[in-house]
Amino acid sequence: MAWLRSIDAVWLWHSASFCILTWLGIFFGRTLARGKVPLIEQIARVSEPDITPDLSRYTRRLTALWCVYFFIGAFLTVAFRSAHLPIGLFVGLGSGALFVGEHWVRHRIFPGRWFPGLAQQVRDTWKVWH
Repeated sequence: MAWLRSIDAVWLWHSASFCILTWLGIFFGRTLARGKVPLIEQIARVSEPDITPDLSRYTRRLTALWCVYFFIGAFLTVAFRSAHLPIGLFVGLGSGALFVGEHWVRHRIFPGRWFPGLAQQVRDTWKVWH
């Protein structure tokens, strides 16, 4: 266990962040392959099985946006590993901003359309991931 005490906590945090963000990027990205249903469309179809073609295109683009976001976050954890910046905090805040911003944009692109609330989206996501 002496090797465990010699591991730098910052290095460990950056490595774990890199692995998690890379995995999320791959997890989202693999659903963008031809013939696959994008992850966010899978989640949307739990509450509304018959989504419109416009909403289907939107969910594909949104899945791609999250995929790119996760890879950028993974890159930043490597690029700033020696800087004492709270990259995890930046990624967390960025995720929150992207989530809230998307919610705002979605209601402007699809005015008058019903979308599930946050609690229902979490339940729908849980159903898709299990």
